[in-house]
Amino acid sequence: MDIIKPITVTDSVLTSTNIAENDYAEWNSGTTYAIGNKVISVTTHRIYESVTASNLNNDPTTDDGTNWLNIGATNRWKAFDQYISDPVSNTTSIQYTLTPPNGSIPSAVALLNLKGISANVTVTDSVDGEVYNTDIDLLDNRNIVDWYTYFFEEQVQREEALFLDIPPYIGAVVSVTVQEEVGQTAELGQLIFGFLSDVGFTVYGTSIGIEDYSIKDRDAFGNAIIVQRNFSQTVDFDVQFETQNARKIQKTLAALRATPVVYLGSTDVSYGTLVYGFYRRFDITLETPSYAFASIEVEGLT
Repeated sequence: MDIIKPITVTDSVLTSTNIAENDYAEWNSGTTYAIGNKVISVTTHRIYESVTASNLNNDPTTDDGTNWLNIGATNRWKAFDQYISDPVSNTTSIQYTLTPPNGSIPSAVALLNLKGISANVTVTDSVDGEVYNTDIDLLDNRNIVDWYTYFFEEQVQREEALFLDIPPYIGAVVSVTVQEEVGQTAELGQLIFGFLSDVGFTVYGTSIGIEDYSIKDRDAFGNAIIVQRNFSQTVDFDVQFETQNARKIQKTLAALRATPVVYLGSTDVSYGTLVYGFYRRFDITLETPSYAFASIEVEGLT
């Protein structure tokens, strides 16, 4: 089992992108806004909706909710807002160039909730130049095994791409591209890059599921009332590791108790053990002097 400890993306880290930040006009202190008008702030990279009439000179970035409703990240920054189901979108391609802060070592990239035909990560060091350049095909043809399946089997779109073999150069520039057919809309739910850390070996008995936030009820006549809402992935990891590493793993997880990270039960995403979120709890059993076991309950972000 591996985890990707994320590097926080700030204005100084996001070096360049082809995603414009022009969802709406930027808030202007001299403009009067009506109920329902939307503005953006290029400082907070958020979208705000006016909830009062004659809304004048009320800064949405400092408003307590009386005049403005914070409704989410701008399109450019949706890739970093921790909401997987609300992706950044752009025609033909999405491109980000990220420069980690001093001392940071990017060694892994995870791209989630993708729509496109391919994903690329290129890493460039200031001294050695380009040290990594890898493409991943997002069209999964593993079910195409003969002429019948060639014509009639549905082609599967891969929604995740993992780049886990990036050479660890301190401060290397990371460029990410999601490519779609020309004129089609590319999408990217979350871009997480950071340091890949080993926790142990995922063993059989690990279970996967979802936490559904839909409303399912019945009225007084027994008629079903169903309102579909988002869901989050859940994974209960069973992990084995050397007993001498128990304290180190405990400290690692404790430090991430309030930080969403990428948990990887397997590098093969078809197992369903890739989840980006936080752990509800973990327990470590010191089974023998040689080996210990941990149970880690992880709930994914929506």
